[in-house]
Amino acid sequence: MVETVTIGTAARGRHAEHEAFRGGVRKAELPGGEQAWVIAGYDDVARLLGDPRLSVDKKHSGGGYSGFTLPPALDRNLMNMDGDTHGRVRKLAAPAFSRKSAEILRASVDRVAADVFTALSEKDGDTVDLMTELCMPVSALVIAEQLGVPSDLYAGMREAATAMMTFDARSKASGQRLMAAIGWYTTTIAELIAAKRSTPGEDLLSSWIKARDDEDRLSEDELVSLAFLLMLAGLENAALLPGAMIAALLDTEDRRTIIADWPNHRAGLIERHNPLPFAIRRFAVTDLTFGDQTIPKGDTVLLSLFGADSDPARNGRPSLMFGRGPHYCLGAQVTDLIVDAVVPAFCTRYPDARLAIPAANLVYRESWRSHGLAELPVRLSTQP
Repeated sequence: MVETVTIGTAARGRHAEHEAFRGGVRKAELPGGEQAWVIAGYDDVARLLGDPRLSVDKKHSGGGYSGFTLPPALDRNLMNMDGDTHGRVRKLAAPAFSRKSAEILRASVDRVAADVFTALSEKDGDTVDLMTELCMPVSALVIAEQLGVPSDLYAGMREAATAMMTFDARSKASGQRLMAAIGWYTTTIAELIAAKRSTPGEDLLSSWIKARDDEDRLSEDELVSLAFLLMLAGLENAALLPGAMIAALLDTEDRRTIIADWPNHRAGLIERHNPLPFAIRRFAVTDLTFGDQTIPKGDTVLLSLFGADSDPARNGRPSLMFGRGPHYCLGAQVTDLIVDAVVPAFCTRYPDARLAIPAANLVYRESWRSHGLAELPVRLSTQP
């Protein structure tokens, strides 16, 4: 009989949990009772991230965990596509996040971060929630600027993203929040597309509408789903990662030393505080054999990014936190830019900042999908 491990929702101890997943293939039960297989060794995860025997397309699911039950308008996104369809849609989204666009992106991120820091400066001496006052606004406003979304929608973006990423299939209230979030995305994006069709701008959403209406390179569902994916996935990592990094830095006496030598410390901090424990779920398109264990066709496979990156067998090889191969995270560069614009800048602007509560009392969201701080209360200055 194959031993079944349980995937937890607590952020504390998450690295130890994923390290224990290493050592072959593990059968796992998710908090909602769904079944999956977990693979956590660096070599296996690195190979399987681009292995065509694993598909992200739900049509290959034979049961177990397959993700959210989304309407077609939100489900035709890059996280549920493979092959030529994935390549066609990704090609439309990728130029905005390419190396050629790096300087444009950097200017956007730096401008947004500067504005948010200016607003934060009005609260010097106060205790503030940096998730609400810094990390979420910077991430949401950068995404809003890229998409051409009104900035006043960022609060809704945060609420909807949190409802989705913390969804608990065991809770009726959580299910109701999930449905409300799905409704918000569906309605909001439809209204945005209608507005952009009427008055196009120099933004991603307008360019995708042109690809849909003038060039027939996207279906309507693919258009809506592209916007949805950027609003959800883009916000999550880019907001939760800098928050966790700042919390860690405020809890160490080496903060100034680390910031003074930021280029040599940033990669390790980013990996350690990656909020996403798994790559997007995948489905076996054929029976897969690992040693004496076979993963049946159609079963769900979860590739542990935490387990892979902390594996001693990694031996200095590249981090897998943003994936690799066809599904390498499009938003990796934006996340890097936001981290650099927020984390060292905050520590430099507020050298005397301190956590308003003991680090052990910081509250994390309950979620197996994404580990992030619910709030980050910080005293900005030692001044009364």
